[in-house]
Amino acid sequence: MDLRFTPEEIAFRDDLRRFFRTEIPEHIRRKVGEGRHLSREDLVTSQRILNAAGLATPNWPVEWGGKDWSPVQRYIFTEELQRAAVPLPLQFNVFMVGPVIATFGSDEQKKKFLPATANLDIWWCQGFSEPGAGS
Repeated sequence: MDLRFTPEEIAFRDDLRRFFRTEIPEHIRRKVGEGRHLSREDLVTSQRILNAAGLATPNWPVEWGGKDWSPVQRYIFTEELQRAAVPLPLQFNVFMVGPVIATFGSDEQKKKFLPATANLDIWWCQGFSEPGAGS
């Protein structure tokens, strides 16, 4: 089994590497690399840069900004994002709420919520209110 990247995969990797290192502000990447707290502004800035480049929601359906990437391309994306110390796209928006709306929402809901969710114009969260559970 040959586990080396193909020339196309290497070009894909190099493009992502260059983008992450030149487009995401250094001060944000430094904070991530040092394990420091990111402000809301840092997260919004990073996500909006990724979103403008079509990279904030790769797991969504293509018609809503997703990518039809191979498993290797998905691996390369995550590896290069982490290597460059770029904040992950906001997990709740990108991996929980967005895919549910894309799968089960009406066309009206998709048009209203998905672009704003990808761009962090909406910041989704989840609240719990179990009686007697302390939350």
